Amino acid sequence: MHVGNRSGSVTITAILGIATHLFLSACAQTTVRPLAQIADRQLPRPSRILIYNFTISEKDIIEYQGIMRQQPSNPNPLERQRLIAAQTTATLTDHLIHGLRKLGFMVESAKRGKELLEHDLVIDGRFVRVDEGNPLRRLVLGFSAGAARMDTRVQAYYGADRRKILEFATQAQSGNMPGAVATAPVGAVAPVSVGVRIAASNAVSKSFQGDLTSAEQMAMASAEQAARFLSEFFARQGWIEPAQVRKARMATH
Repeated sequence: MHVGNRSGSVTITAILGIATHLFLSACAQTTVRPLAQIADRQLPRPSRILIYNFTISEKDIIEYQGIMRQQPSNPNPLERQRLIAAQTTATLTDHLIHGLRKLGFMVESAKRGKELLEHDLVIDGRFVRVDEGNPLRRLVLGFSAGAARMDTRVQAYYGADRRKILEFATQAQSGNMPGAVATAPVGAVAPVSVGVRIAASNAVSKSFQGDLTSAEQMAMASAEQAARFLSEFFARQGWIEPAQVRKARMATH
């Protein structure tokens, strides 16, 4: 399918390329902001790291229901939000466990209330905001229009008495890249009616279908940056070698 115009044509493939680039920029826009570090110097290396599933409230989930998404199979919005919450939490937990195991620690998922040992390290947190954004606005306009966003708060506790030693926030968002309107050649911008037909086509809608895609992508990016920031803290404690550190992307404002 091609969209005709005075200076040429804009293909679906080109538009999808722009959309994919915009969406994948979410990982590149994930940052960490330190909030508190209360650790004593040179704590003993943890015998194990326990990761609790991050808490999340359905009221903090903003689901996208625009024309670029196929009709959801589950018509109950509350149940869809609960599913997004469960999948988002599981994705972040699994990727954080994987990232910390690569540093040489014994890491496992644990339920709150589990008995803690003297040298346990607990990673806990909550999702402050999960906003799937608006892929159509992101595709067409860019520059933060329709941006997806995920905010988390993370705490680390040490020992059986759950002494807080670290707290930080992560933020993942789809970025500020220009959209199709801004990047298309002069005269190549399609009328709104044509844009709607493109957005409704199988080729485009297939790229954004499913209730969990953007949330899972942002959860993966958040877990990666959290693991990176924790590796820096672990190195300062002497728990890992400096060569194992993977620096996190720090928030600039």
